[in-house]
This record gives sequence, structure tokens and C-alpha cells, in this order.
Amino acid sequence: MSRFCAKCGKVENGSMPFIGNLCAKCFLEEYSVLEIPKEITLHLCSRCLSYKFKGKWFPPKSYMLKNVVFEVLEKELSQKIRLTVKELDVYYSLTLPEKIGPRFTLTLKALVKAGRYSTVQKQNITVNVSYELCPNCSMKISKTYKALVQVRSAKTHLSQREKILISKILKEIGEKNIVEIVELKEGLDIKTTDITTARKIALKIKHKTGATIRETHEDIRRTREGRRTSKLIITVRLPEFLENDIIIFENEVYRIVKVSNTYVTLVNERSGEKRTLPVGVLWGSKFKKLTNEYPSAKLIVIGISDTKVYTVRVDKEYEMYEIPVAKIPYSVKVGEELKAIIINGKPYVLGKI
Repeated sequence: MSRFCAKCGKVENGSMPFIGNLCAKCFLEEYSVLEIPKEITLHLCSRCLSYKFKGKWFPPKSYMLKNVVFEVLEKELSQKIRLTVKELDVYYSLTLPEKIGPRFTLTLKALVKAGRYSTVQKQNITVNVSYELCPNCSMKISKTYKALVQVRSAKTHLSQREKILISKILKEIGEKNIVEIVELKEGLDIKTTDITTARKIALKIKHKTGATIRETHEDIRRTREGRRTSKLIITVRLPEFLENDIIIFENEVYRIVKVSNTYVTLVNERSGEKRTLPVGVLWGSKFKKLTNEYPSAKLIVIGISDTKVYTVRVDKEYEMYEIPVAKIPYSVKVGEELKAIIINGKPYVLGKI
């Protein structure tokens, strides 16, 4: 027996679904397909515009207030909206007012499709925006922290190159969770709001420099609930040598071209030969820095044969040196000047002048 709509009398013929004793058209004229809260409260950080959702704080994708409000509304409403009728296809969209104040009205439009019939239902929702400080910003303002990264050098203090390197690493990671950076005579203290960021900073420095890492805890105490709390202290110690340093190794001159947390790559300044060594060599006594005990010299090319380049030291005593052609990784001409260092009476050419 055919059904018919109790309101308009339309007979069910398959062109439009029936919901109870009403056709979809009449049902949608009488009832809403969505259960929507009449009022909703959003929690935003007044300092960084992070938002609170399901008890946790999240950084926004945008730092424009309207975009942040839209982002958190979509998440909140996805949890709160309920479909009253499963037989219908429903698509909803949000329309925000031009001006976002602490209290405003949001219009939600629901496009409902029932077979070949479709309609739009509208509903207004009152939105309250509550501003407060997120845990990160609260810690930054109060200068409190959960972890401390102490960056130190094998030398007595950090060089300018080392400071620039650390600054680049912090920029790559982002400073959102950094409370404060304190410059001390012996190095840098980086205070963070969380342990994860502190360990990320330490590991990034280790990967770039071959640094050592040591973790300790201080200010250990228990909360009223009996939970153990403490501050994590991570000491990151940089080796004496960095990428692009020129060193003496096995009485040869090398440039450090790559440092990672596992290996060091050297290039011989004379032959161009590459060598890869364990990163631990940065902490041993095998590498020596170029110091005044290895005097620099200015050489002038006076002759070239198939196997040797003949030079004269012009900055001191006009000493003559014969340098194998294979030890100079580029072509030279008679009359050109070369920069070299003298080790055990042997010249090591560093480049042209």
C-alpha cells in the first residue's frame, strides 16, 4: 500500500524520500536537520592567538583573528553538531561577520539534498570569545621554564662564528617555545617551555657540529598529588673545530668541509683528496689548529716542469722550494704569487694571492 504525506498529501513514488509520515519537503519545512548549540565559547590566547580545543592548546595556522576564529569554530562545531536525519545529504558552511568582537553572531547555512529536492536551512549561533594566556605565554611572561640548554665551547668562550651558528639553528627550529636566551661569559643559556624543544635544539646543534650532550635534572620536587617534577638541564659542548676550519692532520693541511653527529669530512688543501673520519676525532689530539708556530709564507712561481713547480719565498730570505705539481690542485703560471704555510720546512700551498 502506498504511503502519502500527512501534510501535503503527496504519494510516495520514489522521487523524494519520506521521513516518518512526511515527505522530505514538508519535513524540512517543519524541522531542522541539525542539532546545533545556540551558544558557544572560544578560548584564545591574548598574546599569541593560540586556541584551546578539547583541553589542549594549539598554535593557529594564521595570525589574523578572523582566520583563527574560523579555524577553531570549524573544530568546535565538528564535535558539537549532530545530524537528526541520516537519510539526507547535508553540507554546512559558516558565515562570520566582518567585525569579530568578544561576542558576535555566527550564521550557519545547511544545504540539504533529498533526492531531486534541495533546500537551505539557516541558524544563528552566539559566539563568545574568551581571551586568556596560554601556558607558553604565561611561562614567558613569568620567566619560568621547564628545560635549560647550556651551550658551551671546548674553548673558554663561544666565538662569534659559534654564536651565529646557534642563532641560525634556533631560527630553523622556531622560537615559539623559547622563554629566554641569556648570553653569559662562558656561553649561552636557552630556556624553554617544554622538554621536547630543548632536546630538539640540543640534537640539532650536535648534528651540525659534532657536539657532546649531557642531561641532568635539578629542582627536583613532588607535587601535592605525589607526582615528581624537575627542570631538565642539557649541557651541549661544542668541539674546538667547526666546518671550514683549516687544520693540521698527520702533518698535512686539511679543510673541514662537513660535520655531522657521526662523521667529519676533510679535504686536503694541496691534493684535493677527501677523507671521512669518525666525529670523535674532533675531541682528540689528532687535529691541530693553524697557529703562529706554522708561519705563513708568500711564494712566487719562477719555473714549472712536468713534475714540479719552482718557487721562491719573497717575504723572507728568498728561500727556494720545489713543490710537486700533484700537490697544487689548480694550474699556475710563472710570475703568479701563492699563499702557503711552512710545516717542518715544507710549504703547503693554500691558494693564489
